[in-house]
Amino acid sequence: MKKILLAIMFGIMALCTYAQSNTEGKEKVYIDYFSHSRDISNTMAEALRSKVIEGIHEMNRVVLIDVASDEALKKEAIRRQKESAMGDVTARSEEMKTLGARYLIQGQISSMTATRKKDDDGKIYYKGSVSYTLKVVDPSDGTLKGTQTFTHEGLTGGRGDTSEEAILKTLDYVKLSMDDFVDEYFKIEGTIVQIEEVKNKKAKTVYIDLGKTKGVLESQKFLVYAEVDIAGEISRKEIGQLNVKEVLSAGRSLCKVTKGGEEIFRLNQEGTKLIVVSRKQTFMGGIF
Repeated sequence: MKKILLAIMFGIMALCTYAQSNTEGKEKVYIDYFSHSRDISNTMAEALRSKVIEGIHEMNRVVLIDVASDEALKKEAIRRQKESAMGDVTARSEEMKTLGARYLIQGQISSMTATRKKDDDGKIYYKGSVSYTLKVVDPSDGTLKGTQTFTHEGLTGGRGDTSEEAILKTLDYVKLSMDDFVDEYFKIEGTIVQIEEVKNKKAKTVYIDLGKTKGVLESQKFLVYAEVDIAGEISRKEIGQLNVKEVLSAGRSLCKVTKGGEEIFRLNQEGTKLIVVSRKQTFMGGIF
């Protein structure tokens, strides 16, 4: 187990080095220690937290900073753990504001268990199950931006010869689930700057003003909104969808129009501002 945890931590260190070298234009987000009951070991809780960190880093969407890297925040987190007050964000709000944090991610681990089973040949194995909740909080005032609960069991539960191995293998699904979490709470927003290909008055491919700097990835999906004036109030109307074909530079990506090509072309010709907002990935990166 020690070897597994060491491998996780070395992987996190490498990801942190990469992420911190490309921080321009990204929101600074701190991730707190995760609270958990006494029947969950600190070692296993940290293994889960490490997978969350790893998954968020790989999205390259935000500057993610571990509270353990700041001594003042680390001491305060330890104090709060002892007082069983992990939900009290205001105790560190001033420190967070000084450090320029936009959001704080908090975690509450509900369960980390494994069920003893027997296969068709009579061999004993264990099936892991993990459940936890992540909260995204504005540390300046404690406002909750959102909360999401994850449960990995059954098809997303790891299998092992021991309960510990089964739980650790289940944590691989924790990392994978961070894609949707980041897409939900840390969206990318930009505009269509040029239509690249048109066929039968339908936009086929377009350029957007988002690229590597904002963490755009190939196959990233976007919704397209037209900015419209409704009785003097600016609103947005969804008109289409895009799929990134190629990330060209720090601030440009080429996208395939997967829905609403005719409307995108017409409104672009009229000079309407077309806004793109990232959306959750579909299963296995499939198209719409």
